[in-house]
Amino acid sequence: MQTRKTQKSPKTKIIVVINQKGGPGKTTLSFHLAHAGLENEHSKVLCLDLDSQGTLSQYLTDDLDVISVTQGGVGDLFEGATPQPQKTTHPQIDLLHGHRELDRYDADQTAEERAYSTEMPDLLRGLGYDYIIIDTPPAVGLRHLSPLFWADIVVIPLEPAMSGISGFQNVLQVVDESISALNPKLKWVGVMNRANMRVKSQREKDTWMRKNYGNKILATLSTRTAVAEAMEESPARPVWSHRGAPKELRDQWRQVCAEIVCK
Repeated sequence: MQTRKTQKSPKTKIIVVINQKGGPGKTTLSFHLAHAGLENEHSKVLCLDLDSQGTLSQYLTDDLDVISVTQGGVGDLFEGATPQPQKTTHPQIDLLHGHRELDRYDADQTAEERAYSTEMPDLLRGLGYDYIIIDTPPAVGLRHLSPLFWADIVVIPLEPAMSGISGFQNVLQVVDESISALNPKLKWVGVMNRANMRVKSQREKDTWMRKNYGNKILATLSTRTAVAEAMEESPARPVWSHRGAPKELRDQWRQVCAEIVCK
């Protein structure tokens, strides 16, 4: 891998958001975790958008066309090029953007060797950021799995539904069978998201998860339009900065995200 000389930063925390199912709110949670990392006014955050849909990149840049830029961005990590993070519309948050051609790396043997090399996590920690937040695609492949090798914490959002729990358990199985030997210090937490606790089946699944996984499952985040409204502002903002959001909701999201970045 061709890299510039970097100095490993022991304080850099790498957080990957993942589930083997689309729709549990990975991008929304990644966006909020990035902003939670800024609670210290001197913090610097880098987001890696590994999803070829590039939705996180669009929210952070307020630019729908950013995914059309198929050179540079997060692809540099797999190309062996020196990464060049770009500024976003959010002060102190930089980005290695995702784009619509990222799928090509999943079948690239050279990219796989780079992704699983010991140089990769050292390279990321040497970029000078306090937090690195990684949004992943739902499909199992290089961009889904290799970040687990780089990370300190894996966050698994899931909806209280059979498919959500199945995707959650699949991630844990991968961690146990394939990643733990490569990255034994990796921690994980689950986040129940988009829950409607007035629905009996969802309450039952929430209870089942907590019975089986205990305090590894953080506070349940309910389905609220205020979260989507905050994300759709221009520029997008975390729900705790959205005036139209109920205080309880603002406090809940801020607490959960702060708990994750402080682990």
